[in-house]
Amino acid sequence: MFLSACAVDRDIRAAARQQADASQVAAALAAASAVPDLPADCRVTERSGIGEGDRLDTALLKADAAAARANARIQRCAAWHDQIRRGEDE
Repeated sequence: MFLSACAVDRDIRAAARQQADASQVAAALAAASAVPDLPADCRVTERSGIGEGDRLDTALLKADAAAARANARIQRCAAWHDQIRRGEDE
């Protein structure tokens, strides 16, 4: 008589554990789908635009401008990422 009562209690606890596990999985899936897409600007790549025959001073200016654009983009994307992690709206 006592043993059968323990089996029922064990089954109830197992079912409750399974329900809690399912709730955690559902919450994780919902959180993963809530992550916004990366802004298109963050996927753009830069090229220097240096061409054959460009003077060295011109080539240096073009390369420097491309690096500045890339660095500015990195800073914008990092700021966006930090904003999302803090939970702020876009």
